[in-house]
Amino acid sequence: MAKLPKIEGRVWIGPEIVNLDELGGKVVLVDFWTYSCVNCLRTLPYLREWYKKYKDDGLVVIGIHAPEFEFEKDPVNVERAMEKYNVTWPVLLDNEHLNWEHFSNQYWPTTYLSDAGGNIVYTHSGEGAYAETEHKIREVLGIKNPEVAEDWEHNEHAHGGKCGIATPETYCGYLRGWLGNQLGYAEDAEEVYKNDSDGSEGKIQLNGPFFSSGEYVESRSPNASVSLPCRGTEVNLVMSHTGKDPVTVDVLWNREPISAEMRGGDVSVESTVTVDRPGLFHLIKAGKEIEGVIEIRSKTGNFRAHAFTFSGCVGNM
Repeated sequence: MAKLPKIEGRVWIGPEIVNLDELGGKVVLVDFWTYSCVNCLRTLPYLREWYKKYKDDGLVVIGIHAPEFEFEKDPVNVERAMEKYNVTWPVLLDNEHLNWEHFSNQYWPTTYLSDAGGNIVYTHSGEGAYAETEHKIREVLGIKNPEVAEDWEHNEHAHGGKCGIATPETYCGYLRGWLGNQLGYAEDAEEVYKNDSDGSEGKIQLNGPFFSSGEYVESRSPNASVSLPCRGTEVNLVMSHTGKDPVTVDVLWNREPISAEMRGGDVSVESTVTVDRPGLFHLIKAGKEIEGVIEIRSKTGNFRAHAFTFSGCVGNM
């Protein structure tokens, strides 16, 4: 049975700081996450419930924030995200991925549960298995009565129960992205792109002047746009912006404004999004499987597109 690796770090965010030298003899739940990861965000309500229910029974919850993008290394951004998503347990910043490597972790999110002897007794990656995880928490804490939200088993994904095939996560920067334009990425340089792609799913398409970085593409004029042929029930985009002031982008589906029945939580009635922070923006929530082209068009200021994420689930979204 593997032992809980040593956890290292000095920068904590949240109302409490965990004394890492005093974890011996305690039941510890470690959650690796990062705040622009949509799968991580969907697990937060369950972590919040477990922290609230079992803290007084001796459960120590430690969130380890291991950033995927450069802007997620900023403690101010992490703190704002924790306030936005109501993360109430202590979070340790792991900007250099030291703890990620100690645990040989591979995925966001991943949860590790250790018993009072420091043995890892349960691990789960991704969404789901919420009732199973809670049963294990109660077992390790020695709580016998089965007061577990069994309905979680019927709602494994908080965003829906019936899931089909959706476009996989699609990165925009040249290190992990796939550009459909015939010109190809002008790495670490600005170029004027023409939308001449073959329209293949999973390939972003640029139109207008863009600067291409390893982890994002940045618009350089009004009406410059990034688009992507895709399918699913939900579309999200990790975005940030340049300068101090928020920027505004138009969001289009098949060249039309997003309709009211498909509008994501961050899209206004004018089918725009205000990029006032670096993070995940919810663009489409269709409630049914759709297929088409999502387009983000610069309106005011310059935006950076980092990665598109999707869901193929319908039901309780």
